[in-house]
Amino acid sequence: MISAWLLNLDTVYVLTGIVLFIFAVLTLGDKEHPHRYSSGLFWLLLAIAFALGSVLPHELTGILVLFMVMLDGAGRVSRGSRQEATTQEQSAQASRLKNKIFLPVIAIPLVTFLFAFAFRAAGFDSSAINRAALVGLGAGSAVAALLALRITGGTLSTMFHEGRRINDAIGSLSLLPQLLASLGIIFTAAKIGDLIARGIQHVVPEDNLFLLVLGNCAGMAIFTMAMGNSFAAFPVIASGVLVPLIVKPFGVDPAMAAILTLTAGSSGTLMTPMAANFNIVPAALLNMKDQYGVIKFQLPFGVVIWSLHVLLMYLMIRLI
Repeated sequence: MISAWLLNLDTVYVLTGIVLFIFAVLTLGDKEHPHRYSSGLFWLLLAIAFALGSVLPHELTGILVLFMVMLDGAGRVSRGSRQEATTQEQSAQASRLKNKIFLPVIAIPLVTFLFAFAFRAAGFDSSAINRAALVGLGAGSAVAALLALRITGGTLSTMFHEGRRINDAIGSLSLLPQLLASLGIIFTAAKIGDLIARGIQHVVPEDNLFLLVLGNCAGMAIFTMAMGNSFAAFPVIASGVLVPLIVKPFGVDPAMAAILTLTAGSSGTLMTPMAANFNIVPAALLNMKDQYGVIKFQLPFGVVIWSLHVLLMYLMIRLI
């Protein structure tokens, strides 16, 4: 009974929905917010989707998402009036807390690991361990919040107000990971990888390993740039291009080819605004003047890393 509750991701989703609901209430109560009603409605709809997503009809959830997209597309979702602490206040808090401030950050991966390790030691299968790790991530976030309150001496009110401020800085981009994950499922079901494979076969001779590797890594990087996540892009490229055009015909070690294909796609993550958590959110949180400044800095490194992946994969197939 306890293990079933611990492995239930709905518990994490409901807690996330409750937090988003509190953010929505704080936004609706912010009289100085330029778009408090539309912004509050956006976070309220997202809270409903998280908390009740497992019981709502899929069509209704889709309508909620479309309505959220309409609100954001109309420019009706914006930051609230709460401002971050001044530089002087931040420096004073940093001097007071010192390295203790990192304890909540460390708690998140530590609790996640403990959940996964406990279920592995108990003999659960891999799917149960994976779910336990995801639930552990949610539990780790809760532990981190409690630690932060303890260390800083702050209040729940302060925590939620600051959480809402950071959430406002991220804005509608917080919805992007879920949308991109859905896009990956759609691409896989639509057999987009097979379509790419047929296109490569029309252009590249089937015995030209270098061009096949080039097409494989290019397709992986492009799809990663479109989807913002190499893990979402990998099933599409692996099933449509890597396995039928490279692994099977050339007798390639699938583990080696798979990891190089995946990390070749990860170089595309450095070059796309769709990877919002890595490239756009930091710019927003740091109040950078150029929202694409992180991408512009990473772009040459991403191109070099991708090129080395193509060369390394080709050489490992030929020489090993």
